Amino acid sequence: MSAPLLEIRQLKKYFPIGRGSKSGSVKAVDDVNLTVYEGETLGIVGESGCGKSTVGRLTLRLLDPTGGDILFKGMSIGRMSQRQLRPIRKEMQCVFQDPYASLNPRMTIGGAIAEPLVVQGGRSRREAMKEAEALLETVGLSAQAASLYPHEFSGGQRQRIAIARAVSLAPKLIVADEPVSALDVSIQAQIVNLLGELQQKTKVSYLFISHNLSVVRHISDRVAVMYLGRVVEMASRDQLFATPQHPYTQALLSSVPEPDVTVKRERIVLGGEVPNAANPPTGCAFHPRCPHASDRCRTEAPVFREVQPGHFASCHFI
Repeated sequence: MSAPLLEIRQLKKYFPIGRGSKSGSVKAVDDVNLTVYEGETLGIVGESGCGKSTVGRLTLRLLDPTGGDILFKGMSIGRMSQRQLRPIRKEMQCVFQDPYASLNPRMTIGGAIAEPLVVQGGRSRREAMKEAEALLETVGLSAQAASLYPHEFSGGQRQRIAIARAVSLAPKLIVADEPVSALDVSIQAQIVNLLGELQQKTKVSYLFISHNLSVVRHISDRVAVMYLGRVVEMASRDQLFATPQHPYTQALLSSVPEPDVTVKRERIVLGGEVPNAANPPTGCAFHPRCPHASDRCRTEAPVFREVQPGHFASCHFI
């Protein structure tokens, strides 16, 4: 396996709520450990509110961590100032869920792609615009699109533009936060295939955040499953989808539609609601919804450990 590009160590992010004696905090991310290797795609999946998008924003230092550390190419960036981060930012880029919201409606597409090339890449405005036109052709659009504005494109085209801007500085890591969730299925496939082609050409690494298990299965090398701010299972894509170990992962995978009507799959329906992150359950956070929970689960938190070679999970009964 290649060298680690990104290492997330015991990462925490608590958002304060209330004031005075009634103050508390929402534990959006609580003791997360992840590693992304050069040229690989690590998928992060889980229900809405599990903390996966917060992990992405912490990785890019769009949020400051409450605890833990983030190592990028061996450098600790978790406590760096914004000035110290500036030369590193061009190597860490992002693709957001809503491409229209991430593009300036008053700036042409060419200008939006050229701007990072001028600010971080040291190109002249003319050089940057030429590169922007070439990047548009790389992502399947015409060079003439550079003179148009975001509202003149479809959602899928805008996401291609966002990807062109993200790869403009040849980053080592791209955090893709739900990059296809707002798109039609046929367009989703085009965007996912585009990301795969760009990875083959440039060896960029992806931290791919999604709730769409089918997309994650298609694009990821390894997959981490999050629940209530913690990683509860992590394995290679094939291991995770073939032999899920954690009850939560088993329930998630059972909800994926099976295209073959002759295959009968038992649907696991979880009871209750996702617990409040401001007041998480004692012991195993999943125990209020787990069909196998025991008294031990209610009082003792399970250890995240290797249950099979390269397959990690946190459950007392594995």
